[in-house]
Amino acid sequence: MFIKMMSFFGAIFISSVLLAETSTDLSGTWRFELKTDYAKIPFLMEIQSKEKGLTAKIFNGKETIPLENLRFDEKTKRLLIPLQTFEQSLELELQKNKLVGFHVRHNKKPQVRTPITGEKGVTERFPETATLPKASIDLTGRWKVELKDSTSESTGIVVFTQNKNKLDGSILTPTGDYRYFSGYVSGRKFVTASFDGVFNYLYKGEVKDGKLQSALLANYKTDITGERNNKATLPDAYKQTELPSLEFSFSDLEGKTVSLKDERFKNKPVIVQFFGSWCPNCIDELNFLVPWYKENAKKGIEVVALAFERSLDEKASLRQLKKIRAKKDVSYPILVAGLSVDVKPSDKIKGLKNFISFPTTIFLNKKHEVVKVHAGFTGPGTGEFYEQWKNEFYQTVSELLAE
Repeated sequence: MFIKMMSFFGAIFISSVLLAETSTDLSGTWRFELKTDYAKIPFLMEIQSKEKGLTAKIFNGKETIPLENLRFDEKTKRLLIPLQTFEQSLELELQKNKLVGFHVRHNKKPQVRTPITGEKGVTERFPETATLPKASIDLTGRWKVELKDSTSESTGIVVFTQNKNKLDGSILTPTGDYRYFSGYVSGRKFVTASFDGVFNYLYKGEVKDGKLQSALLANYKTDITGERNNKATLPDAYKQTELPSLEFSFSDLEGKTVSLKDERFKNKPVIVQFFGSWCPNCIDELNFLVPWYKENAKKGIEVVALAFERSLDEKASLRQLKKIRAKKDVSYPILVAGLSVDVKPSDKIKGLKNFISFPTTIFLNKKHEVVKVHAGFTGPGTGEFYEQWKNEFYQTVSELLAE
């Protein structure tokens, strides 16, 4: 996973020291632009110097993303910022008042390196809003849309929340949501952005004659068109993927074989998450399940994650899973179902049909019969859709425990 990165930084970090021990002050707010093929994607980061070293926060709309284990080399002025638990990082060099370098995806061969530049002291994601005309339209609500790129088409929903010229929102599809977007409205046009390390996009467009005409921009372009429909819904997530029964026998992260026949699961309902550490929607579901399980396991219900990884080798995949278990304090089993991008859930799970999305969540009753299969996930960035998912989850669990 980090072979090339370490060859680049290895010699540097042997002699590196943390910012707290150097004369270089990186502390403060930085505005970055990720330079993709179709757009420059802006985001804000605050870097802080503490006794234990450098930390940072990314401000991504309504979420704040903490970052740890930053490393700065005083001699070369190079800064390494790991991006959450993903196999991605920012590799930067301080040049006067700017940080210049690359956003790097380490689980690709060759690595994907996208240029990025940061400027210190700029505190607005879109500083141009101060001089633009005010909004002449309120986008708040649901918009039923069609998404089309060079290889595929799908239906979806865009949700917006607008306060004067400030705009927040998300894009929902049957396979998951695009998490948090934020930006502005000027006249009848809007510009928003998202950056969490993986879902890095500029989303912009306008409303003409009541029709939404927009595009999602990164290293590819997705056209998004539609109209306002506050009753818009997605296809039923419980009717997408089929699984008549479920049996599995996989190793946990210590190499111990785990199956539904184990005493731990006997006479208990079980929630099974098809999961990947590379998948932001999976992490959003994990962030819900981990505290929920700690509070509710005593009621006699279990959770287990079946992990399908996409690292360059098996050792890297295991390292990723152990890292996320520790970082998120996961107390239920994470099992190794697949350790390469070539391994699909349908290869490992007998009878699984039309698997469309990570995560997919399976609800088993006390006899371990499949009760429900939920494809995809609508996370906290989707507002009322997330609340609806939680209510459905609570209701399903209540019914399973009552049987």
